[in-house]
Amino acid sequence: MKKIKIILAITLALSIMPTYASAKTLYNTLKNGATKDDIASTYVASSTGIDFSDVSSDTNGKGLYMMGNTASLTYPIVYFRGDIDNNNVLYAGFCWQIIRTTKTGGTKLMYAGTPSGGKCTNTGEDLAIGKTAFNPVNNIPYYGWMYNIEAGDVNVIDSTAKVYLDTWFENNMTDYIGELEDTVWCNDRQMDEDSATFTARTRLENGDPTLECATVDDSFTVSSSTGNGKLTYPTAIINADEVTYAGEALRKTQEDVFVNISYSYWSMTPYTTTKNMYPNSKGMLNMNTFTYSAAIRPMISVKNNALIISGDGSPNNPYQLSVEGTYLITTDEYTTSDKAAASEGETVSLTHSDRSGYKFVSYKITDKNDAELPITVTNGKFTMPKKNVKVSSIYRELKDFHNVTTEDSNISIVESSVEEDQAAVFSVNVPRGFKLKSVKLLDTSGNELDIQVENRGNNTYAFMMPTQDVVIDAELEELDEHTVTGDVEGIEDAPYYEGDKVSFRVQAKANYKVSKVYLTDKNGNVLNIEVTENNGVYSFIMPDEDVKINVEYVKDGKLNPQTSDIIFKNIVILFLSLSGLIFTYTKKESFSK
Repeated sequence: MKKIKIILAITLALSIMPTYASAKTLYNTLKNGATKDDIASTYVASSTGIDFSDVSSDTNGKGLYMMGNTASLTYPIVYFRGDIDNNNVLYAGFCWQIIRTTKTGGTKLMYAGTPSGGKCTNTGEDLAIGKTAFNPVNNIPYYGWMYNIEAGDVNVIDSTAKVYLDTWFENNMTDYIGELEDTVWCNDRQMDEDSATFTARTRLENGDPTLECATVDDSFTVSSSTGNGKLTYPTAIINADEVTYAGEALRKTQEDVFVNISYSYWSMTPYTTTKNMYPNSKGMLNMNTFTYSAAIRPMISVKNNALIISGDGSPNNPYQLSVEGTYLITTDEYTTSDKAAASEGETVSLTHSDRSGYKFVSYKITDKNDAELPITVTNGKFTMPKKNVKVSSIYRELKDFHNVTTEDSNISIVESSVEEDQAAVFSVNVPRGFKLKSVKLLDTSGNELDIQVENRGNNTYAFMMPTQDVVIDAELEELDEHTVTGDVEGIEDAPYYEGDKVSFRVQAKANYKVSKVYLTDKNGNVLNIEVTENNGVYSFIMPDEDVKINVEYVKDGKLNPQTSDIIFKNIVILFLSLSGLIFTYTKKESFSK
């Protein structure tokens, strides 16, 4: 029976464990479900694989594919293509569609609106954050995710589309930056050597898309170690090559493809120096002038440790992700953090700069909206929350310092020089037999100052420092002597003073116990003074009068064990005698009639 109970307990424990325990990474789930795109398969008729010069179809790709030329890599690249609906993700409070993975195992997601009841079933304009022109002018040099004005400039001015996207990201996604990878967003602006035609246009007309970015300047990233380092945030929009892998083709109509939302939205790939490519409302990868107003669908890339904690990728049951990430720590000019980013629960150490004319007060930790967070900084350290934080050092401007002095030997001053409007602290040693009558604050000429003195307890006092030197004077008053009497042990003949703690023991009396201890005055009146007892020691605080200790006793009710046994036997004999029986008590506890 015990074994059954133990097995049942283990089974129940396992059944309530978090789903994280059995969760799989998003990347591995996609990789394991992908088919190579350079061979014939269920929805690919050609033995050489998908023809990217044509749109997706039941014979030219529909589903999840692996790029054949990346199959040997640590993280082969997989992508969704065609008329599918199993690539939906619910993350950071928004719906997304999986576009493809990256060569570092991250997964690129494209914005798909806000969820409704946990479902991602948006269509049309609800799949975008809004509409904007791509750039303000239809001419050189106004092309690119960032563009240049002067000769020799490289990615100097943000495009209109980039500003629009960055504003949305700043307002909605900065808390998740630590969970996103800083992958490359390719804005391919390479031109053919013998013409003004962009190489992207030429290769897509030939059905030869690529996910490689030709130059560092066109590889947009936040960090310069992975790309051009020109991005403020790890976000951009889809490019024309990714649209082609997803199932659309340049100037060919295809309505049955997941990237067609019946609503035109920008890609980040230029077609000419006056036009950009974009998926239009008819399902065609087309082009339009930079000043045309098209929708923006943000893209992000979650890290390769993203876990699927629920869902199957369908619109009604999208994948829900958990991503273990690091979160950014930004500081002001006077604050230094020992790290630029940290994981949730990690300890972060702070230091502040010395500022001439200022005194450091505390650190302030806020979120992206400058709302102060309830995070305690102890000894310059705090625990990182699951969000980005800003840390500031708070100072106050120093004012003039003034002297605090005294001629009274009973007064001890904590700091002899105190800043204006700051607390000056001192203590007064009150000898036994005296009490503190008053504390006066004087100027150096002996005139009393109108300054309030705060009693902080334990004979410690404080006042706010004025704009002048202060002399502290304490007046003591001698207390009256009093006596304590009573038939108890430990009372001294020496006088007692108001406020003394009086301790004593009660004299023992045979066969009696103490029932009450109380105090009376010299006239026999009971005093309302508490008498406490601890391990046989009684005590009270001396009032300003003579005191008599009074003790009341009661007889101890405990009986001798032998006596109680005799009484019990007599009661039994009497009871049986009254019943008309005659007994003889023996040592064997037997009875006879």
